[in-house]
Amino acid sequence: MPTDLSTIDLATLNAAQGVIVTALRNQCCQWEQDSADAIADGHLSNAVMLEHWAFAADLLSATVSTEFSALFGKAMNARLNSSTRSVSDHLLDAMALEVAAQQSEPLDRISV
Repeated sequence: MPTDLSTIDLATLNAAQGVIVTALRNQCCQWEQDSADAIADGHLSNAVMLEHWAFAADLLSATVSTEFSALFGKAMNARLNSSTRSVSDHLLDAMALEVAAQQSEPLDRISV
């Protein structure tokens, strides 16, 4: 990770958070479904194990989301507190973030 948090690409960070959290939540749903199927088939010990895995995946997705949000906040603070950047650079960053947030699919790369 860069030591200068102001150099982190925020759009990429935001997209990475979405991809990782979605993948974890999808896996959580899959394990919950597998657990329900195991119960229906009478495999109660397997069902309990799958429920535990689903719970762990759900907990992990929340933790990952929180950590990405914290990193995003630190990077934003580093950018906004940079004394070497002009006001117009800060405004450009804010507009680029608004545009990136409104995209239905992540852009390949946004330089801010």
